[in-house]
Amino acid sequence: MIENTDDRPLVLLAQNGDKNAYGQLVLKHQRRVFRLILAMLGKKDMTEDIVQDAFVKGYLAIKDFLPDKPFYPWISTIARNLAINGIKRAERERPMSEFDDFILETTESPSNPLDEFIDGENEKRLFKAIMALPIQFRSVFILRMFEDMKYEDIAKYLNISVGTVDSRLHRAREKLMELLKDSL
Repeated sequence: MIENTDDRPLVLLAQNGDKNAYGQLVLKHQRRVFRLILAMLGKKDMTEDIVQDAFVKGYLAIKDFLPDKPFYPWISTIARNLAINGIKRAERERPMSEFDDFILETTESPSNPLDEFIDGENEKRLFKAIMALPIQFRSVFILRMFEDMKYEDIAKYLNISVGTVDSRLHRAREKLMELLKDSL
């Protein structure tokens, strides 16, 4: 996980009322927060609302933020908590059509349209399976696989033990293998 310690000057300016500085923080981190929350929710419109709410809440609470800490984990925690509350209120069905291309960003593009189609279908199957995971497994899986967080960081982020992270990640992988066995 890459920490953004270079956010400190912008945070200090934002804490002194500079809206432009906070806007720069939003621009810098909104895509990453969006991808994290979309992976949790699977609903583009709901994700947009939650990300916007998270940055508004962050702006209102910026004076309480410790500028020596990295900004992304703080703002993503706000967004994650809002998403978890949204999940509790939302229906269980999560249509795959709302995933679009937001989650996986590959550096290599497929060589032809057939490869693109196959890759797209595999991504849809994978994310459908991820969305079928219980939220506690899904959260750990997403943080490890998409955010590339270390077990210790996930434990701190979710306020659980490292052993619980390991157990949940193991169970998430087992469940995904079970859900995707026909595709493998």
